[in-house]
Amino acid sequence: MKNKNLILGILGIICLVLAGAVVYTAFIRQPEAEEADAQPAEQSGGRYITYNGKEYRRDQNVQAMLLMGVDAESTAQVGVQTGDAGQADSLNLLILNNEEKTAKILQISRDSAVDIDVYDESGRKVMSTEGQICLQYAFGDSREKSCRLTVQKVEELLGGIDIDSYLALTLDGIRAAVDAAGGIPITVPEDYTWIDPAFQEGASLTLNGEQAEKYVRSRDSEALDSNQQRMERQSQFMRALLSMLAGGGFSTQELTDLYQQMEPYMTTNLSAEELTGLADYSFQEETETVPGEVTERDGRAWYVTDTEKVQELIIKEFFIEK
Repeated sequence: MKNKNLILGILGIICLVLAGAVVYTAFIRQPEAEEADAQPAEQSGGRYITYNGKEYRRDQNVQAMLLMGVDAESTAQVGVQTGDAGQADSLNLLILNNEEKTAKILQISRDSAVDIDVYDESGRKVMSTEGQICLQYAFGDSREKSCRLTVQKVEELLGGIDIDSYLALTLDGIRAAVDAAGGIPITVPEDYTWIDPAFQEGASLTLNGEQAEKYVRSRDSEALDSNQQRMERQSQFMRALLSMLAGGGFSTQELTDLYQQMEPYMTTNLSAEELTGLADYSFQEETETVPGEVTERDGRAWYVTDTEKVQELIIKEFFIEK
């Protein structure tokens, strides 16, 4: 029998790593969203859609889980309104094929331009205004409501596709959890000595908790595409982590300890039994990114998604032709 905590540990660690995607030198941006192209006859969350003259139906074997890495200490200001529930600085959609028992990760840029729904302290919606998708989390309760608000914005960003579940983890436990795992082995793909002197190109390292946090958090604020570069490091780190966890090198007690390290920092609408059901899934190595491009505005970078390519991606992953 597979260990009940195996998938909990894997998913929790993924989110823990992703939670490290917090900018050391962050700034708030309020980009103007690009006008969307014509949408299909129905939103992608519907059972049937028509796109480019072809009819598709939603593949009931495919589900989506949103993984959020949260900087709980950050505040966000949109217009004149301030939210202090933290920011979802890392967003990744886990695409689950229940028939093939496979899972893959779709990375979503924290800088993606959306309309942020702003709420006051009483929970009343006061306005919507343009901003980065990571900011939506800030206008919730730092737990379930923040997660639901973020899920809604990701659904809108992806053309209305239904997201079935979510799992969020705050930044607090990253060092302890990675150290509890005994470190994560990686080969540094290019020179990152500006982050840490040990991060020389080609170096084979086993990152401890402190190094892991640097590796997935840091970004060069002078580079326009710094968040995209950081997402590539996160993707590499996730693959290394999943490979290590899937290798069976952890005892039951070690996996239990990992889960216990993360549990206080997690928010999810899934039960332990539902998460346990994912233990039979294999994670695909490739990591896709929501199509789009980094654009400069007023000297700052923001991410504009390519509506047509996003629709094609969603159809490929979640729909089958009638």
